[in-house]
Amino acid sequence: MHQLKKYLPIIVIAIYFLLQFPFLKADPDKRVDTFRHAWTDEGLYSSQIRNFVDVGKFDIKENSTFVRGPVFNIIQLPFFYILGTNLIVARLIILCWTILVLFLFLRNEKLRNFGLFMTVFALLEFHVFQFTHYSMAELLCIDFILLSLYFIISSLEEKRKGKKISLVFLSSLMLFLCYSSKVQFLYVGALAPATFFFLSLNESILNRKIKLQYFFPFLWSMLFSGLLAGIYYFLWYLPNYEFYQYVMTSETSGRFGKTIKELWQTIKFNNEHILWTGDFKFGFAHFYLILLVGFVFFIAKKKKAIHSVISIFSMVWIILELHKMPMNYLPNQYLVSLIFAIGVFIASIYAELMAYFNKFKFLIIGIALLVGLYNLKYNYGAYKVRTYQLRALNEYLNKPELKGKTIIGPWAASSSWKSKSKTLPVWYQYFNWQNPITKYKPTIVISEISEGESDNCYKNQGIDLKQISDSSKTFDVWNTQLVVYWIKKEATK
Repeated sequence: MHQLKKYLPIIVIAIYFLLQFPFLKADPDKRVDTFRHAWTDEGLYSSQIRNFVDVGKFDIKENSTFVRGPVFNIIQLPFFYILGTNLIVARLIILCWTILVLFLFLRNEKLRNFGLFMTVFALLEFHVFQFTHYSMAELLCIDFILLSLYFIISSLEEKRKGKKISLVFLSSLMLFLCYSSKVQFLYVGALAPATFFFLSLNESILNRKIKLQYFFPFLWSMLFSGLLAGIYYFLWYLPNYEFYQYVMTSETSGRFGKTIKELWQTIKFNNEHILWTGDFKFGFAHFYLILLVGFVFFIAKKKKAIHSVISIFSMVWIILELHKMPMNYLPNQYLVSLIFAIGVFIASIYAELMAYFNKFKFLIIGIALLVGLYNLKYNYGAYKVRTYQLRALNEYLNKPELKGKTIIGPWAASSSWKSKSKTLPVWYQYFNWQNPITKYKPTIVISEISEGESDNCYKNQGIDLKQISDSSKTFDVWNTQLVVYWIKKEATK
């Protein structure tokens, strides 16, 4: 039994990696979202840094991803240099990073049960499970949030003042790295200070007195979070102000309603038609039940709860995530962090119940295993319907003559991982849209037959892709047909 406990962290992460392994070369699962997202975004998120490594040129204004999340690409850079700019490497960065963060929790005996329950309730949840092997920023950002939680817990256990302050700083730094990996996570900058505030308040309530020293971690966290936000503002936002504003205005335009009535109607719609549906209904029902159980338990319990820090942290996280509910456009991709936060909260309650009601531990474990099997059922379903459509397209474009050439279109980066070519997205009246054929002189244009993915960029400028290409090949990808147009040289002049 002792040997099992010793090697349990390694066994768990090995099993999780093996569960993920069959998906590393497969297409994104069509059931994860009804939009393109992962199908195009896996390539788009890394296209600028791939252009830098493969072609030796970098332009911050050729795409929106680097300005919105430089840290994500900076993390990719050394791996791409050493191992090559291919999809497997990009996906393994995210998967291995997540596994390392999980290992941190599992190796800590006090947090091991929580880590195990988090694996079941968060990491095995269908949408989270899929995004864990996507080369996108969502799981990386979640990993940084978990590292912030880990450092908060460590700071509370640390007695030495200097090291305690250092750990508080690290908790804020992780959140800084989170929103620097994707600025849409900017709201989590408040997560560490808010958690420390409620922990300080809880300490005051338990001791029935308010002391300034209880609030020192909160004040340090406020200071560090403010300084790091200032660094982001002065060293990244202001130097790129015009381009940053251009991107974010386009990204957020029309995101929310203009009146309270519109916002409320959108919240009701998203709750009824997105959250309370087959994909998420079980998870949210489980959360509401555990929220009630946790509330009763923490009220009735007189001793300080072992996992109260995690419960408070995850509840603050969930509240911060709720700002997405009034969004007019709410794809499942935006909900991954909310689903993960809910999984963390549920795991904290299960871990606390197991610590307090040890004689019922097998019942608690049994319920968790049933939920785990429920999650695995969906992931096994994804395993059975894996497709390799993008892989076939990538193999087709794996041609030596394309090295250093230009391929344009929103699908270009996801379609040409092996080509060592330069890729540029094209969106009408947004990116690289004006006279793209003569300006960028592409060897290939990749477009859906309808041109819907580029907002009809070519048609709107009177460009007939069939007419200016000397050959083309069509591929069935996702829910559409992609056409690879080989552009005539004379058309680019």
